[in-house]
Amino acid sequence: MKIRFIYNFIFITILTVVKTNAQQNLLIFENDSIAIYDTFLSLNSKENISPTFYNNGLIYASADKNDFYKLYFSDLKNKPQKIKINNYFHSGGPVATYNNEIYFVKSPKLMKGNNNGNLTIFKGKIENLKVSKVKPLSICKADFTYGQPTISKDGNKMVIVTNERGIFHLLELQRNNNNEWEKSDVVFISQSSFTIINPTIYDENTIYFSSNISEAKIDRVEYTLENGNPVVDNVYYATGDFNIYKTIKVDGKWSLPQKVSVLNSEFDDLSVVFITEKTGYINSFRYDDTDNIYYFELKQ
Repeated sequence: MKIRFIYNFIFITILTVVKTNAQQNLLIFENDSIAIYDTFLSLNSKENISPTFYNNGLIYASADKNDFYKLYFSDLKNKPQKIKINNYFHSGGPVATYNNEIYFVKSPKLMKGNNNGNLTIFKGKIENLKVSKVKPLSICKADFTYGQPTISKDGNKMVIVTNERGIFHLLELQRNNNNEWEKSDVVFISQSSFTIINPTIYDENTIYFSSNISEAKIDRVEYTLENGNPVVDNVYYATGDFNIYKTIKVDGKWSLPQKVSVLNSEFDDLSVVFITEKTGYINSFRYDDTDNIYYFELKQ
């Protein structure tokens, strides 16, 4: 009886451990290049987007129980906690963090002199998931939109999306000796009909982002006749699903972005953040008819 009791105890314990690990690492897709797993978020909620690392977990935006997105923190083991930002500065988009700094996006249209609805990047201090000491970045101008911030691991470089040049593009910022952000290199300029979202600084020479670029196929051309000859006024490019792209700096210059096939599907793939060279989290619509956050492992 005693031996049988011990055996049953060991069996039940092993079964419990296996079941727990399976819940944490439930394989949902695998091929020769990648394995993708469910996470606490994908198993327990939906409409989750724009993850970024913070305090051994993720800050992300979710509309799971709301009509609009709100910011949350998840340790990927327990119930997520809401990020507390003054309602005036409510943000539902991607954020960037470095130590106790947090950068998020909000329309300051209610602020005096700015009623055009453009977005601005704000900097705040985050402690115990509460944001305080909020102020806009000095590089932001009222006539343009600034958003989608991501920050490097050393905290000295930021990449944002802005339309300062009249068309949306990835812009690199550099932190100066006064702890202020200055404009640096233009990384990539998009076509007018394309959207750029969720850039991630992988390392000093590599940036990932998502876009609905559709192989730059022309949808239609508008033109007028001058002296009987057609003159092109506008070229409209076809847009497609969102895919993850990568751009690399070669000899000091950013190369044209290339689609990262291993991270993409026939559905919208919205962002990727890396833990190591071969592991991280991917934000995709490819399962359960909802945007969600999954863990991945690259095999090559």
